[in-house]
Amino acid sequence: MGWGAMSNEENYCFDVAGYLHVRGVLTGDEVNALCQALDKSRKTKEMLGWPAPLQTPFRDLLVHPRLVWYLNQIIGHGFRLDQEPKLLCDSTCDVTAPLVGGGEPRDPARAYYFQNGRRYCQAVQAIWALADVKDGDGGFVMVPGTHKSNVETPEDIVTGRDDMGLVFQPSLEAGDLLLVAGTTLHGMRPWRGTGPQQLLSYPYAGRAALQSAGTGPKAKENSSPEWHRDISAEQSASLYRPDYQDSVPPPVVVTDGEMVELDESREVFHPSIYKLDVDSGIDHKEFYFWELTGYLVLRGVMDEVWLEEANNAIDQFQDQIVVGEELAGGSRSLAGTGRPTLGGVLELPQPYCDPFRKMVSYPLVQHRLNWMGGSGARMSGPTVFCAVQGTSGHFLHDGGEPMYPPMGYQLQSGRSYAEAVTVTWQLRDVLPDLGGFACVPGSHKAKYPSPPGVRSYDDHMGLVKQLVMKAGDVLFFADGALTHGTTAWKNPIPRRGVLIKYSSRSFHRSGGEMVHPWNRWSHHLIEGMTDAQLAVMRGTDRDARQHNVPRLEVKDGVVEVSYKRGSALYSGDAPKGPVIDKVSHS
Repeated sequence: MGWGAMSNEENYCFDVAGYLHVRGVLTGDEVNALCQALDKSRKTKEMLGWPAPLQTPFRDLLVHPRLVWYLNQIIGHGFRLDQEPKLLCDSTCDVTAPLVGGGEPRDPARAYYFQNGRRYCQAVQAIWALADVKDGDGGFVMVPGTHKSNVETPEDIVTGRDDMGLVFQPSLEAGDLLLVAGTTLHGMRPWRGTGPQQLLSYPYAGRAALQSAGTGPKAKENSSPEWHRDISAEQSASLYRPDYQDSVPPPVVVTDGEMVELDESREVFHPSIYKLDVDSGIDHKEFYFWELTGYLVLRGVMDEVWLEEANNAIDQFQDQIVVGEELAGGSRSLAGTGRPTLGGVLELPQPYCDPFRKMVSYPLVQHRLNWMGGSGARMSGPTVFCAVQGTSGHFLHDGGEPMYPPMGYQLQSGRSYAEAVTVTWQLRDVLPDLGGFACVPGSHKAKYPSPPGVRSYDDHMGLVKQLVMKAGDVLFFADGALTHGTTAWKNPIPRRGVLIKYSSRSFHRSGGEMVHPWNRWSHHLIEGMTDAQLAVMRGTDRDARQHNVPRLEVKDGVVEVSYKRGSALYSGDAPKGPVIDKVSHS
């Protein structure tokens, strides 16, 4: 590890998932010293105040060089310990308690901030593993990505009645360090491991962030001065001094515009002009899952008859399947043969077109498209993916960074704005580890570029998830915003998935004849224009990010037209040279 700045891989992981797993930070001797101190003391708290030398290894962890190096970059300089260190185990934690955290409602004192390349995570839990934690052992769990969640957590997830496949228990080795954003939804679950359960938690906070009161004698004193006896309780509440035990949490003055009243519960009072619309027709769990992960799976949409008709139609026209290029992008993990696809299924003769035409504006799907991106979404022609055993995967592409408005994602005022949504109808089962759609959940809100190892799947950092689905399921994902692709197909049974891309009403995605100036405008308006003038008279076209053509550039005060293309995708209507002659012949 270098000592300059965190790598893009580390920044990406913490930004997208809300945690960072740093392996092998403590040496074996350091781990042993901590474990021996715990054994000798036979206590589980106040480690920093134990008699010397038992206190020493715990005090050393307070400012461990590797930890300080990370916290300076994640929280910012001036970070501080918020509470005493705690041993996380069944005897010290309520393993039946609800999960805590989540980004909504927002707690500014613990929140994750990112702007103009700067990050301030106001709360970070540093968890030191003093013993191995294997997959399925239980203990500390979390829901990745929830540090940036904009939707309140459904009660079923908080209580554990339904984890929706989102709850993650990290596997750790003794000496590892786990850094977890304070607003990442987290908690403890019963220990099922065979060995000891020994995780040490050190919670850190930003310098100015008000979170917990201290435990010293001064913090226990009444923080109100004598003269507060001469004013009302509400007035005194507004003059409270922070950081004392009697002011954490602070007093709450409830208002209605006409009166003020002290609320003894001290629950946050923060009025909003918005209310949850229970009549919106949106399932809360679905909306939460979509906003958190960037994808959604509807189970069992197609019945057996519909599935049989669709699969039979593909069987009848297998001779029209085209094997395209290999899309692994140089990846070792995704390498294989070219991708077989079948297009034009809406135009097949009847009755073979019927099962695919039924997918158009299908109520269950159309309803979700409306709340994912608003009405007016338009679809492209369906493409059937027919991968066979050995077909390459597709390197993971797109993502929230760099920002790309025509295929971006935003949430504002309770509405999801996904400008591009792809829907895939599963005609056959997609089994674990045998290939198919894969993505990085939460990457539609990423603030760092997708690392090369994640895109190639050669070093995916545990962030990439291959979705397991059944025939009849329907997958939605935020195409362009969510980092996604496919893993190599290893199933001897060919893949059958019908992929349909939807574009929002706000942006063009694929060009068209109306992009040409002579189709968009009256002839007399554009006749005689220069090539540069014609470039800005074009209609809407696919945005090729920074390499759109024609592209106007200013050199030495003169406007020039460039047709040089980059590696981005282009519509078939993008010109490769001047179009002046075409105007004269239109």
